[in-house]
Amino acid sequence: MFLKLVCLVFFSISLRSNAEQQQEYEDFVILFLSQPHAYLLSKLHNSTLLIRSQQDELIQKYPNIRLSMTNSHDYASKVTNWYTIYPIFSTLLTKYSHLKFLFVCEIETRIDLIKLVDYSRTLANLSFVGHALYDTEPSIIHHYSFSKKAYPDPAAGILFSRQLLTTFIDKLPSHSNKIDFIIDIKYELVDIIEQLTSIKYLDQSNLFCNQHRPSLPSSCLTWNDWSIYNCQSSHIRLNHLYFGIKTFFDYHHKRVSLLKKTWLKNNLNYNLFSNKYDSSLKNILVLDGENTVYGHCHKTFSILKYFNNSVDTRQKYLIIVDDDTLLSVTRLLSLIQCFMLNDDVPVILGERYGYGSYDYPTAGSGIIFNRPTVELLIENCLCPQPDTPDDMFIGICLKRLKIRILHVNEFHQAQTTAYSNDWLKHQQPISFHKFENIDVEQTYKMYLEDKIIDNQNIEL
Repeated sequence: MFLKLVCLVFFSISLRSNAEQQQEYEDFVILFLSQPHAYLLSKLHNSTLLIRSQQDELIQKYPNIRLSMTNSHDYASKVTNWYTIYPIFSTLLTKYSHLKFLFVCEIETRIDLIKLVDYSRTLANLSFVGHALYDTEPSIIHHYSFSKKAYPDPAAGILFSRQLLTTFIDKLPSHSNKIDFIIDIKYELVDIIEQLTSIKYLDQSNLFCNQHRPSLPSSCLTWNDWSIYNCQSSHIRLNHLYFGIKTFFDYHHKRVSLLKKTWLKNNLNYNLFSNKYDSSLKNILVLDGENTVYGHCHKTFSILKYFNNSVDTRQKYLIIVDDDTLLSVTRLLSLIQCFMLNDDVPVILGERYGYGSYDYPTAGSGIIFNRPTVELLIENCLCPQPDTPDDMFIGICLKRLKIRILHVNEFHQAQTTAYSNDWLKHQQPISFHKFENIDVEQTYKMYLEDKIIDNQNIEL
């Protein structure tokens, strides 16, 4: 009897000790802002290896901290608007019940793991912190709500405390402004958190750095190892690209002439899709049917059908742009070489916006389609009206067809002045949109101009 009692007491103490030990664990979770594509997943894999290589040192210093890594695109099938980040928070807190801190970053963000964990333990309970970006003037992508509001650069990472996340999640159901347009997720993330929690985003740009490490101060806990697209695909060359340019007779002189002085001066396969013939322009095609001031669904789907039915099949990739879209053709080609790995699988590239529960590729920044995507769209989708917003309708169709848009940071629906200079510094832009109140040729030279060289090193 005595022996049984001793065993029972020992067993009880052992259970309690194990439970207490379990409760002492803290989860430090890293959420990568990821997308399901082989090129990007390869970069993601490299990032996880670099972090794993620091894990032993972390365990030695903090044996009760468990490091976990997870990818945002893994939640796409279960969480509406997963790419806006905050809809995932509740799922993460359920999955990682001992989560103490959440670090959100891009797949090319690099971290000094020990320093980052050290720093996290100095923060107040209600905190979210990172590298702050600021607007220098009212920005269309931020709804013209100009202020000195700081918003994060995910390239440097954003650190959230558990208490901040739980406070936000508790108040989210009462949020009266349902998701409308989703434009700039980094700005909108801070906006909704500050509205609901009254906690201000903390700028620690000296610690959370968004540039390459060699030029950075030693204080940096994080940095951004971004790189240009450089896949050198031997089977994709400039002559495999076809450009469909949406225009209107009144803009032939005002806009198309500027395109020809910038990126359209190159030897490209293209047509200008307009409402009226103009003998002063080459490669112009007049579309049948109604011309619209806004929306352009009829025009865009006419381009899709023309590409599918009439353009040489050796031109595998369709790029649809507006007549006031500025492009770097060199960088566009490099992008396509990295992403168009399988011509049998539908792929669409662009800048992702959202509306309600669906996302769409913004037309002004340019949209890239491969032939399978074009075929599926024209076989399964019919414009409700000629002036239906073309890009938004494409988004509805893509959702129905279960084709995901691959978001490209270097595509821009607005002018250069709409974006933080600090954010533009760590990318090579591929497109900007709108000609109003800017020097178009100077903007092109400053941000986009490159010599166009194909894979055979032939300068065009």
